[in-house]
Amino acid sequence: MGLGALNVDELLYIPRMPERDDSVPVERRVRRGGGSAANTICWLAHLGREVGFVGKVGSDDAGDLLLREFEEYGVDTSRVVRGDGHSGTAFCLVSGDDRRILVDPGVNDELRPDEVDLDYIREARVLHTSSFIGLRSETSLEALKRTMKAVADELMVTFSPATMVLRGWSYLEPYFEAADVVFLNETEAVHLTGDIEETLNRLAELVEVTVVTRGPDPTIVQEGTETSEVAPEPVPEDDIVDPTGAGDAFAAGFIEGILRGEPADRCCERGHAVAAECLRIEGCRPPTEGRSE
Repeated sequence: MGLGALNVDELLYIPRMPERDDSVPVERRVRRGGGSAANTICWLAHLGREVGFVGKVGSDDAGDLLLREFEEYGVDTSRVVRGDGHSGTAFCLVSGDDRRILVDPGVNDELRPDEVDLDYIREARVLHTSSFIGLRSETSLEALKRTMKAVADELMVTFSPATMVLRGWSYLEPYFEAADVVFLNETEAVHLTGDIEETLNRLAELVEVTVVTRGPDPTIVQEGTETSEVAPEPVPEDDIVDPTGAGDAFAAGFIEGILRGEPADRCCERGHAVAAECLRIEGCRPPTEGRSE
C-alpha cells in the first residue's frame, strides 16, 4: 500500500545543465506518471504484488493520466481522491546521469486526514509512505503523520522522506517514530544532522532499519545498532539511460524482500537489482508489460 504525492513527470532530456542566463535546447520530452511512493508501488506491481494507493489528483487531464497509468500497472485506485484544481507536476531536467527536479505540488498539498481511509490501509501488510511538499498548505503533511501514527502498531510502515529532510530533524522526528524502515540517500542523510553517522545514531533509537543508498557505492544498512554495507553490482555507464527514480525502485525491491521474510542484506540486494533495472530504462517506472524476476 502506498501513500504520498502523485505527480505527472515532465522529463526534459537536455545535452547539459543550464548555467545562469543560459539557454539549453530540449532534445526530447516525455510525460509520465510519477511521485516517489507512487513509483515504488508501480515497481511492486511489476514484481507481482497486489497493491493500492492513497493520494489526491486534480480534475484535469494530468489526473486522468495518473489514474490511467496506475490502472495499467494493476494498482487499485479506489482510494485516490480527485480534487478541484490541477494535479502535481515534477519537471525533471535529465542530462546523462545528472538530474534536477522542479515540483509544483498542485492538489497534493490539499489531501486531508479525513480523505485517508484507514480501514483500507489496515488491510495491507506494508504501508510505504513518501513526502509531500507542503508549499501552499501543510494539510497533506498532517494527513501523512496521522496515518503513519494510526497504523504503526498494526502493520509495517516504511518511509522515504526525500525533500522533507529540508524541514530538519525536529520536524521529522514524529514521522520517524511511526516508521519501521527509513530510506535515505547520502545527501538526505547528511542534510538531516550534518553527518551520516550522527543520522544513523539518532535513527537507531527510533526505527528498526535505516537504509542509506549511495549511488554506485555500497549501501549502508543499519538494524538497531548493527551496521553493514552491501555493494551493488556495477551498472556499465553505457547501460544507464536515466537515473531518475532509481531510489524509488530500490525501495520496491527492498520491500519485496521484507514481504518474503528475508534478512536486510538480502532485501538490499533485491533493491539494488530493481534499481539497476530502473537505470536501464527511461523514466521512473517499469514497462507496463512483463514482470521482473
